[in-house]
Amino acid sequence: MEVSLWLVSVTLAIVLVIKIFIRMYMSAYSSFSQMKWPTGPKKLPIIGNLHQLGGDVLHVALAKLSNVHGSVMTVWIGAWRPTIVVSEIDKAWEVLVNKSSDYAARDMPEITKFASASWHTIATSDAGTFWQTVRKGLQSGAMAPLNIAAQSQFQERDMKRLIQAMTDEAAKKNNILKPLDHIKKNTMRLLSRLIFGQSFDDDKFIESMHYELDDLIRIGGYAHLAEAFYYAKYLPSHKKAEREAYLVKCRVEELVRPLLTSNPPTNSYLYFLLSQNFPEEVIIFCVFEVYLLGVDSTSSTTTWALAYLIREEAVQEKLYQDIKMTIGDVDLVKIEDVSKLKYLQAVVKETMRMKPIAPLAIPHMTAKDTTLMGTKVAKGTRIMVNLYALHTNQKIWTEPYKFIPERFMQGDQNEGVTNNKAREQSFLPFSAGMRICAGMDLGKLQFAFSLANLVNALKWSCVEEDRYPDMSEELGFVLLMKTPLVAKITARNS
Repeated sequence: MEVSLWLVSVTLAIVLVIKIFIRMYMSAYSSFSQMKWPTGPKKLPIIGNLHQLGGDVLHVALAKLSNVHGSVMTVWIGAWRPTIVVSEIDKAWEVLVNKSSDYAARDMPEITKFASASWHTIATSDAGTFWQTVRKGLQSGAMAPLNIAAQSQFQERDMKRLIQAMTDEAAKKNNILKPLDHIKKNTMRLLSRLIFGQSFDDDKFIESMHYELDDLIRIGGYAHLAEAFYYAKYLPSHKKAEREAYLVKCRVEELVRPLLTSNPPTNSYLYFLLSQNFPEEVIIFCVFEVYLLGVDSTSSTTTWALAYLIREEAVQEKLYQDIKMTIGDVDLVKIEDVSKLKYLQAVVKETMRMKPIAPLAIPHMTAKDTTLMGTKVAKGTRIMVNLYALHTNQKIWTEPYKFIPERFMQGDQNEGVTNNKAREQSFLPFSAGMRICAGMDLGKLQFAFSLANLVNALKWSCVEEDRYPDMSEELGFVLLMKTPLVAKITARNS
């Protein structure tokens, strides 16, 4: 009798899940039934094209599929979720720039609501009045050029602190260290001052925020599962992930809430947020967003660059010599010197070309009925621009899979003058158009400043001779090293 009841219960549960799935599928299908979808790889029932997206990280798998099925193709993430993937510059430019407002909506996984005040942040909200207000407040206030310039003395102090911390750790471990966490905390100090004011200096807060960021990134992987399979949201593993995401939300609120009464200075991001009379939850998670999008992006890109410089010893030496020749023997490269270092800028750009921090950007969704290359695209259609594919297009980039900073130097003979415009349009590490990364200028400056000083002060080498860093990728919120970098460092002045 007990077995029979169990079988009946299981059968009813399965039927319920199937009904939910069919209802969702038919709803999604009917919404787009009048639309002519671009061709794409053949899909299977239930899983769509997921079987063709394994093996490689997603942006690489999509780039390979686009070589077969075209630069605009339809890919099904599960059986109910069609996405148009764009992998060629003219079409990408139409989506991101020429028709920015048409493609400016967002479609976020359900689990992301916990860390975004139900999608009330710059990156997660649709383009509209709220989005414009918050974005403008961040860019014209905390991240305004004059305010960033005023950070230089603090950044330089932090850089000395960073190099000393790295040197101290390596001295205890046979000159070996993992640089990522050091660079993360350094970036968090800068962002904290922009958010709360220049006097902010709280290592305990930095440590706690560091933990929450890492925990949320770990949980974020479950978002992709639920995105592919609608009914996965009913699985115990996903319910567990939702509970964990909710706990992160609660801990972040407890961490940030006491600072809301700190009487922040007028040039801080918190001052702006408080002046808008937003709900407390929105203020807290607009603050958290700056860390979420700024810390791992800057620190991971810096770590990617160090890994390339270890693998390409001649490039590292050329960069070091260029620093010496341009600004002389100095203990610290100052913020004002960064723009003078042309080879540094080339290394920075080549790193971002090879490893764009968000290779698929944040997926766009059409805010209204529009067109793409003359074909109708219905409101609510999901669009993904593969920035990685743009950065590795062999028609634009000579030997695109090789790390060659010289391609960004003026007068480089390998690229040719006729390709300059195409390269400029195809190089989109921060995306483009109205939804371009709000922290782009700060991110580029902090990355270049950090890299210049880390190479000026330290020589970076393999832990073991000829055992080069693993460049395998892991795609979460940002593009991470699957195996975190471990390096051997030697002080230059020794």
